[in-house]
Amino acid sequence: MLNSEILKRHAHRLRKRTNQTKIFCDFDGTITRIDATDAVLDAFALSSWREWEQCWVNGEITSQECLSQQVGLIRADRDTIVHFAQELSIDEGIIELDRRCREQHVPLTIVSDGLDLIVEAVLRRHGLLHIPVFSNHIRWNNEGIPVLSFSFAAEECASGAGTCKCAVTRELNDSGCQTIYIGDGRSDQCVSAKMQTLFAKGALRKWCQSQGVAHVPFETLTHVTKQIFAREESIR
Repeated sequence: MLNSEILKRHAHRLRKRTNQTKIFCDFDGTITRIDATDAVLDAFALSSWREWEQCWVNGEITSQECLSQQVGLIRADRDTIVHFAQELSIDEGIIELDRRCREQHVPLTIVSDGLDLIVEAVLRRHGLLHIPVFSNHIRWNNEGIPVLSFSFAAEECASGAGTCKCAVTRELNDSGCQTIYIGDGRSDQCVSAKMQTLFAKGALRKWCQSQGVAHVPFETLTHVTKQIFAREESIR
């Protein structure tokens, strides 16, 4: 169920901004150069995590069910995961995107169906922890087994995602501003069709092409930043 209180507080902060554009960005494979969740699973989970992944790809289970099963296979503690995540390579363009957003008072929000611990570790390493994040929460139980909670899931979510990106972005854009979404993968498909402007790469780009979804192809966030703010400046 969506944690409406957190969303309402963030939406209230966004309404104070005068700019008429809001930017939402995926994390895994978009801000990080590789899928950070898969990298953690590959390094620390039992190999059967890939079997659950295939079940999800086949449409046999939801994203939420898949991730819950996979995380339970991780054999590492919190500090180990944090240290590993901090060393992941990022698209350095996120630093410029964040800088330009803050200069122009354009809200930038990360929406991820990955793990909050990983996202926060990466952002902290690069001085980006001020960017608001909506993702799944990982913790370790009394037996030392990692488990997930889904504060931003939605019953109506078509893909059964842990973080329903459609519901989160809809709640955060109740003022009807122009929306820009940046993504690269399967978890971005549903929300992509609901954005005014979509920047897509990788698997998301291929899906958009096959489904006839309007999008702007990109390779780096530096490219995205240049296009967004060239347009923003022309509007002004």
